[in-house]
Amino acid sequence: MEPLAYMLEISTCAILIFVSIVGNTCLFCSTRRCISGPLQPSFLLIFNLIFVHLLKNLVVNIMKIVYSSGVVLDSVGCKILRFTETLTTELAIWFMLHFAVLYCHKLYQIVHPSSETPNLSQPKRHLEAVFIFWITGFGICIPILAFTEKPQHLNAANGTGLLYTKGLHVGCKIDFGNQQVEYYYEKIFLILIDLLPLTTLVFVCFWIVFLLWEQRKLTYGGIWMGEDASEIEVFRGAKVSILLTLLITSLWISHFVFICFFKNLESYPFTPALLTALSSGFSAVSPYVLILVNYKVKLEAFCCRKTEKSTTQPTDVLSCPYAQ
Repeated sequence: MEPLAYMLEISTCAILIFVSIVGNTCLFCSTRRCISGPLQPSFLLIFNLIFVHLLKNLVVNIMKIVYSSGVVLDSVGCKILRFTETLTTELAIWFMLHFAVLYCHKLYQIVHPSSETPNLSQPKRHLEAVFIFWITGFGICIPILAFTEKPQHLNAANGTGLLYTKGLHVGCKIDFGNQQVEYYYEKIFLILIDLLPLTTLVFVCFWIVFLLWEQRKLTYGGIWMGEDASEIEVFRGAKVSILLTLLITSLWISHFVFICFFKNLESYPFTPALLTALSSGFSAVSPYVLILVNYKVKLEAFCCRKTEKSTTQPTDVLSCPYAQ
């Protein structure tokens, strides 16, 4: 059964890597062509998501392919795998939460306009938040890099065996020298670091749904004065936040449930491939959701064009998603 498990793992990783590289490259190119001035917060978040997605696939999944091919798993490999896996998962969740909050705020301003002057320091605050996310993520994951070790009893045997029957969380063990500290850090702290932002993300999306319902009610109530191009893009960004929330939440919960509650499936050859698909699925699929945000799969989703200036409208209007 082991050769079949290795083949399935290699095939799954190869597919995820290819799909992720193509999707994130297209997303980067289409987003890059939308930029005509200062870097907007939405663009900043998308670029960070792209980097996180590529980091997960080009480090974690490539290393899995290497180990599946027969290379012995050592302590250095364990450290890199677990550190990168944990860091990229955390950052993807945090950036998605920031993305959803950003569009929830913009949507609220459209549905409930304010007479206050816009805060011009907002882009700087978003940049600072992104920087804080990276620093916090590294700080949280440093113990993984420092204390993750390969169990000693694997040194004399095939180093990849346990990795594929029980997964990274058992094949690469965090060893603080104190079981209670290990339990609180790995089983409680790291899980809460993901679970709390995910829970917040779900509530933010419920608020987005409520605001979209309010906007729809105003439209059909004859009160709404119409939508300009920037408002349409905000509605698209808000809707895609809901889709991405459903995707990342369902994948994370499924991965967590399989690891914690379906230990009887560890001996099956499809288990490693399934866990890999669940842990890396968001990094492979989400770029296509962002690209196809206009739902009509038109050329504008891939090639953002700036419309020509007209005599009645002196400002430039971007015909692409996330123009705000």
